[in-house]
Amino acid sequence: MELLSPTIDFIFKKIFGEEKNKDLLIDFLNAVLRYETPIVDLEYLDTIIKKEYIDNKYSILDIKSILSNGVKVNIEIQVRDTDDMLKRSLYYWAKNYSADLKQGEFYSDLKGVVCINILNYKIFEDDEHMHHKFTLYDKKLKKDYNQDLELHFIELSKLDLRKKTKDLKGLIDWLTFIKAPNSPKTKKLGGKIYKAIDVLTELSGDEKIRETYFKRHMMLIEEGSALNKARQEGIQEGMEKGIEKTAISLLDILEDEIIALKTGLNIEVVRNLRKSNNTKVGNK
Repeated sequence: MELLSPTIDFIFKKIFGEEKNKDLLIDFLNAVLRYETPIVDLEYLDTIIKKEYIDNKYSILDIKSILSNGVKVNIEIQVRDTDDMLKRSLYYWAKNYSADLKQGEFYSDLKGVVCINILNYKIFEDDEHMHHKFTLYDKKLKKDYNQDLELHFIELSKLDLRKKTKDLKGLIDWLTFIKAPNSPKTKKLGGKIYKAIDVLTELSGDEKIRETYFKRHMMLIEEGSALNKARQEGIQEGMEKGIEKTAISLLDILEDEIIALKTGLNIEVVRNLRKSNNTKVGNK
């Protein structure tokens, strides 16, 4: 039986985003983050996959958790180049970082946020490193300012280019599983990968899961096609006009900030488009 691909966000969340598989997520996070003190426990913030998320090609099926020290971790897997991944990740970091601060509380109460982006494409073309980590860094003193901001970008397409060293073996094993679950090499991996393969095998044998998987897969393909078509129409009709048409088509399903990130438009332009569109609807 052909195993379903964990690069599709629905399957990725079914494997790593459920309470019964918490040990898999912990092992994966330890392989990515490599903290001096390993993670031993965490709490899921959202484990429910709603039907409307599956049906909406612009929805994000990410995994949200909180560590015992209060640090929040957000994991997203992307199969298609969105052209805005760096800014998008920074936006989600900022949104999560400020979300829990209540009126009257102190900035010192803010807890760190880690965003991990697993990408099935390249965003850093100028080097072969598959794992990039961004923090608040003092260039003069050459040290991290603090640990509150941590953005990780992992490019699966560079996995075969990476020299396999012992200290990265855990991460490489997990990425091998995610990228090529049907490979004979993957099926020989031990540790938590062995359980992950069992979980994926069970998911792959479930007809309802397979149906949802293929539906979600097609949705992601349609999203890529729709945005590519919009870009082409933008070139033919005038780039600015085409981009604005794309933005207007997204008003009913996305927040203004996300539309701005996806289209490259200024946030004020998007807000004005929303006001204008609401006025037209109200006058009908």
